[in-house]
Amino acid sequence: MFHANTTSRSPLRQRTRAGEGSMKCMLVTLAAIVLLIAPAAAAPREVGAASLVGEARFSLLGFALFDAALYTQSGEFAWSEQFALSLTYQRAARREVLLNRTLRGMSDRGAGDDQALAPLRERLTACFSDVARGDRFTGVSTGPDTARFYLNGEERCDIRWSGFRRAFFGIWLDAEGGQARLSAQLRGEN
Repeated sequence: MFHANTTSRSPLRQRTRAGEGSMKCMLVTLAAIVLLIAPAAAAPREVGAASLVGEARFSLLGFALFDAALYTQSGEFAWSEQFALSLTYQRAARREVLLNRTLRGMSDRGAGDDQALAPLRERLTACFSDVARGDRFTGVSTGPDTARFYLNGEERCDIRWSGFRRAFFGIWLDAEGGQARLSAQLRGEN
């Protein structure tokens, strides 16, 4: 009668297990090499050679709305310098909703009431559009009162409005309350 020997393994089985171990080691090594030589996620082309300062995911009630990334030439944030803020949407949104939230945020920051911001609403209507998941909207602050906007790398418009940099970009970069930590992440402070 044949009895299976359960205490010893066949040489073939031992070689297979040894091969699995060396294969895992090789895959881990390969993954490490790829991570070391692969470039970081490329900056959007509209920001040129600017460096990433910080990034954050903005959510509401646990739902991701957009990922934000801030870029500057020096890699450091300062309100007095040019910068680019890029929002990559995780959900679709209508232009009217984006406009209303933006203008309310600017008004909350002291940029004026609905009547004072009406001319800016007209200009921003030309810049904004409905967005789908994965769309990237980038604002490049070119001066204290000016900005250029891009949607998925295509130029949309230029804006000139007194105090625009601080009133508009401050919505994301100088948020208060629950979003203050995310603003700090964007500014590279966390």
